[in-house]
Amino acid sequence: MAAALAVAAALAGGCAVLPTSGTPASAPARPAFGGGGGGGCCALIVRGPQAGWSAEQVVSGFLVASAKPAHDFALAREYLAPGRTRDSWQPGSAVTILSQTPKVSRESERLTQPGGSTTVVVSGQEMATLAGDQYTPAGSGDQPTPPLYFTMKSVNGHTMIGQLPANGLLLTDNLFHLVYTARVVYYYGLRNSELVPSPVFVPADSDIARTLVNDLRQIPPGGLRDAVGTGFQPGSRVDSVQTAPGRTAIVSIHLPRGTSYSTYLNVASQVVATLTGPGYGTAPFEAVKLKVNGKQWSPRHSGPVLTQDTAGLDRPRPGGNGPVYYLTPAGSVRMLSLLSARGIPAPGEAGTSRLALHTVAVSPDHEHLAGIAGPADTVYTGDLTATGQSGAHPAATDLRSRLIGTDFSSLSWDNEDELWVAGRVGHKPGVWVLPKDKGGAMRVSLPRGLGGHVTGVRIAPDGMRIAMIVGWGPKAHLELGYITGGVQGFSVTHVVSLGPGLSGVSAMSWFDENHLVAAARYSPPGPQPRTSPLQLWEVPVNGDSATSLHWQQSGVTAITAAGPHYPLYLSRDGRLEKSVGLGEPWTDVTAGQAVDYPG
Repeated sequence: MAAALAVAAALAGGCAVLPTSGTPASAPARPAFGGGGGGGCCALIVRGPQAGWSAEQVVSGFLVASAKPAHDFALAREYLAPGRTRDSWQPGSAVTILSQTPKVSRESERLTQPGGSTTVVVSGQEMATLAGDQYTPAGSGDQPTPPLYFTMKSVNGHTMIGQLPANGLLLTDNLFHLVYTARVVYYYGLRNSELVPSPVFVPADSDIARTLVNDLRQIPPGGLRDAVGTGFQPGSRVDSVQTAPGRTAIVSIHLPRGTSYSTYLNVASQVVATLTGPGYGTAPFEAVKLKVNGKQWSPRHSGPVLTQDTAGLDRPRPGGNGPVYYLTPAGSVRMLSLLSARGIPAPGEAGTSRLALHTVAVSPDHEHLAGIAGPADTVYTGDLTATGQSGAHPAATDLRSRLIGTDFSSLSWDNEDELWVAGRVGHKPGVWVLPKDKGGAMRVSLPRGLGGHVTGVRIAPDGMRIAMIVGWGPKAHLELGYITGGVQGFSVTHVVSLGPGLSGVSAMSWFDENHLVAAARYSPPGPQPRTSPLQLWEVPVNGDSATSLHWQQSGVTAITAAGPHYPLYLSRDGRLEKSVGLGEPWTDVTAGQAVDYPG
């Protein structure tokens, strides 16, 4: 394959050859709207099949040429024998993404086809699949793909592909990111009517804006259908998406007659959030002008130019914010803020409690606190708000017991003031929800294989997604799921693995709505696995590869973040440390543990 790549593909403009393996590292942000993952300087240069190439070289060249979809994959078709094979090949939108360059080899003579034709077999490690524009990681470990068989034939002295395996495109991760770009579309959560980001990958040379708006017209397949909905009703269509000066998108759509004003608002909110949100790069547009059924439309009492700040439109819920809460070595709750950088007692019951906690979580509205005490066997909750006209602390001096069990390891509040707990209740392991109405705990229905293995939970700012640490010790890895249900019970659906190659996860937190930050080790795929030291990673929740933050330390037990405008904090070896941003140095703050932003 290496020899074929040297002949068949190069990168123009003096850019480096594409790597096919190695530890993830910091890199310039992938280009945003309209660009592939390779950057503006580079483009994939691929030639057609050359005289004298072996069967293996022809298949290798075909795989690279398949990364160029222009003109209905015209260049890749040059590798196919004229006639039915070339004319009938329709790769569709299905893509298998491999973590490394696949192995291309000729089958033994014992397995060659009758009549002397040659069979070439392609094999590799599956990293993910793309169906439509839905990207699905293969799992917590790389999976071998079933072998693909290519039957070769001679055409006028040239070796060509006479018969293809029945599959879609087969691309390495690097080639995939050259020709596909990561974006986000926003749906409405069925549980709480919040805008929820759904990651997609779309061809970089397509009309990306129109593709994204069209995606909003239909619910993604699979488990997402049970978790999210759209304001677009049956009979809606997208007529056009154009670009106006000032990076403004002019979106013309058709909505059925009788569509309500509230539905207009939902549709506009989804379109504006999708086209002006940064997602996994720079926002495609800064503003939107919306035409509905041929007429310009905007919410009442607002101008024609729509942004996420337009009155009347919903916007994605921001992440947590200060102050930061933590536990002293003695287990009491304190908080950090701009005015109390060294820590002061928390307000309300938390600040006066005599309990020695070893885990703490604060609700997004800053009103409620939860903690785990004892030998990980009791969950306590209490109020952070002061009472009385003087603002004095409540008379109670202890938090209240809400849940008794064993092996409680993690707490997280959602934006409905419901508390999610990982642990064991009544000898049953799993994830539990304590409802805001003070009712009894409800066990969350998890997909088979996860029920007794979740050791960490963090609810996303939108309240519709849950990030989980699954497993213990070296096998602990990251999974993401969508939340369905409510007062009658909760389920987690559409679970996907995050951070390919990451293991031994000891702590994680939402950084923003599209990324986690985690302490983990990296084990690159290959026949001789080797594991890196514990370090910090930025982990996209679309299943793509994590980015190293170039900070290696042992003993990280908690990490918390609230987006690019707030510092990051972590606790390790009984101390708190602070960083002003991703990839920035860490400085010691004070003695403490279990640091946590609200939310």
